[in-house]
Amino acid sequence: MIGNYIRGFILHLQFLTRIPVPIRLEYDDRAFAAGSAFAPIIGLLIGMISVGAYLLFGLLDNTSVAVIAAMIAEIGVTGGLHLDGLADTFDGFFSYRERERVLSIMKDSRLGTSGAIALFLTLLVKYLLLFSLPDAYLARCIVVMPVLSRMTIAWSAGLSPYARENDTGPAAGLVRHTGAVEIVLATIAACVASVLFLRLALIPLVMIIIAFALAANLYAKFRIGGITGDVIGAVIELSEVVFLLSVLVLDKLFSWQHLVFL
Repeated sequence: MIGNYIRGFILHLQFLTRIPVPIRLEYDDRAFAAGSAFAPIIGLLIGMISVGAYLLFGLLDNTSVAVIAAMIAEIGVTGGLHLDGLADTFDGFFSYRERERVLSIMKDSRLGTSGAIALFLTLLVKYLLLFSLPDAYLARCIVVMPVLSRMTIAWSAGLSPYARENDTGPAAGLVRHTGAVEIVLATIAACVASVLFLRLALIPLVMIIIAFALAANLYAKFRIGGITGDVIGAVIELSEVVFLLSVLVLDKLFSWQHLVFL
């Protein structure tokens, strides 16, 4: 069982990032599902690369350029994997067709109008929210944002049915074999990886991200009878927007500095 988690971590590192991993593993559904428990740790690695780009370009004394650099770094290290899922999900859901047609549209590799709009607005809103954060904790949020968003992989896969009954791809295996253990481990991993950066603010933010993931997957179940890999990617991307928006709201309602530095 422990071997499944070790292999699952490596499989997820290879799948979720473009980081070269000089290890060849045979794909296994159960190992891949077990690896979802460590997706937040991979998110931490993504966050560290992104904040490295932010700090490097921050030497130019231009916050706008530094924020864009951080966003490009995140897209580069992930290969835009989740953005592709976001676009496909919006193309399907906003076609307002019947279930089977929606699933067919989501599987089409071509980018539609709804998907293009979703991509543009998501990246624009993410930039504006990042740019609106005070410099005092902007870097912290860049690190933690992909951690909490990758936590939703286990929550989505562990609590929702798979929408395509006869599919045998990685997403299908992930959904069918992820359970309560992976959800608990992923949540613990996300909290441990984030607590030093967020302190008490971690509590409401984790609750908000989980609530959003559950609501998004419930909507997907209503529309198409479950989730797909594209839906999981969309939830990840939108979770980052929800995270940043929540930080700004908490900053207005409470003393963010007090929550973080207590």
